[in-house]
Amino acid sequence: MDQECGVSKVMDIFGGKWKLKILWIICNHEGIRFNQLRREVSGITNVMLTRSLEILQEHDLVVRKDFQTIPPHVEYYLTKKGENLVPFMQQLDTWGRENL
Repeated sequence: MDQECGVSKVMDIFGGKWKLKILWIICNHEGIRFNQLRREVSGITNVMLTRSLEILQEHDLVVRKDFQTIPPHVEYYLTKKGENLVPFMQQLDTWGRENL
């Protein structure tokens, strides 16, 4: 498949077990803390969640908001670019529920 293919580019980012699921969970919250996200992404390790969030941030799909408080309070949100994926994720969710 051609390297310039859009599907290939998408799979380079979302390939693997966790990133799409992380995005789906974040889109269903108005801000989510790391530990809550870890609980909702059952089976993921702290290291894998951290790496996945970093990759999603590098691609401007997720933003990390630090509230600069003690104790630390950090939440994750979808960016506008990430929000553009919500209709596609909703369609995948519907298709998966109906066909799998």
